[in-house]
Amino acid sequence: MKHSVWFIGIILLSQITGCASLPTSTGNANDQIDYWLSRQEYGKAAAILASVKESPSPATSDLQEIQEKIKSHIARYEQQVIAEAEKSVATTDWGEAFALYRVALSRLPDSTPLQQGQQHLRQRHAAHVDQLELDRAIAKGEWTLKDLEISKVAEANNSGGWLGRYVLNRKIASADERGRELAEHGKRALERQDLTLAKRILPLAMALSSSLESKALNAQLQETLKEQELRILAEQQRIAEAQLAVQRIRSEQQNDKERATFSSHEQRKAKRLMAEFRNASRERNFAKAQQLMSQLEALGVDSQEFQKLSKQLTSDVARHVKHLIETGATHYSQQRYEAAMNVWKHAQVLDPKNEQLTARIKRATRVLERLQNLRDKSSARQ
Repeated sequence: MKHSVWFIGIILLSQITGCASLPTSTGNANDQIDYWLSRQEYGKAAAILASVKESPSPATSDLQEIQEKIKSHIARYEQQVIAEAEKSVATTDWGEAFALYRVALSRLPDSTPLQQGQQHLRQRHAAHVDQLELDRAIAKGEWTLKDLEISKVAEANNSGGWLGRYVLNRKIASADERGRELAEHGKRALERQDLTLAKRILPLAMALSSSLESKALNAQLQETLKEQELRILAEQQRIAEAQLAVQRIRSEQQNDKERATFSSHEQRKAKRLMAEFRNASRERNFAKAQQLMSQLEALGVDSQEFQKLSKQLTSDVARHVKHLIETGATHYSQQRYEAAMNVWKHAQVLDPKNEQLTARIKRATRVLERLQNLRDKSSARQ
């Protein structure tokens, strides 16, 4: 809010002192434009420039230079507003962020960057509100379930009183309604393949409501989780088999006494590649190191150093890929879908056969496409 108060203060001050500080009618166009630019009144500065273009004056400097100066001021102002709005959002001061855009667009109503920034802010704000509403619904569901459990225990000692039974039935009906509402949220989470959220919602929904839909959605969740577990196990088995295959090949190569010796050229090439492989591994340039390892394997290199570096590279790549998957998942949970996509694609370069990465990238692609469609529809309405 400090930024907002500062901004409003500047506007009020400019209104109070405006009459006293207006440039005289005898001032040239350059002075007038500088005056309005200093007050961030870019529309007025542009209007003076347009007037000068219609009636050029010898006292006015190069018009192209003036126009570029106005554009430069506008660009800096747009960047400043967008950056300040992002800082406000980072501290969840949404009101300040919206206020910054309102003031800025009152000065530059036709600014595309500001219009796009405001639209993006509205979308993020709506998503944030939706998340808060969902958190509140879950919290209400958890409280309702606990309250219902306590009421059932209390009613157990009530010898057939109609009022207590009536109140309990009302609570059961309310819990059922809240459970059905949560089931809808869980259904949408399953459709988005957001299993973390689905696991948080659907068991609670079924505990609150015994509806067939809640049971069916929970069964679908369990089936999906089982499929995910099977995919992970299959991936682990694939990696283990690949490692065994590599070890078997190396063992066969090691025991092959009839292996042809390298030619002089191949020896020099192998030595050069080995040096590059050593440096790439040390610098953790995994993509390059993998390429060099493949080239060295094709040449039949199986020295003890090469085996040690290859084994270390495989382990480092696996850990790095896992770290990238988790980093992308963090971006995705924070609705930074493009950042998540970039991280996962980088991981896919290192492990192109990873089915988990492929599935995550496809899911992020669908989300980004839906967001783009919403932006396109919003732009069309405007």
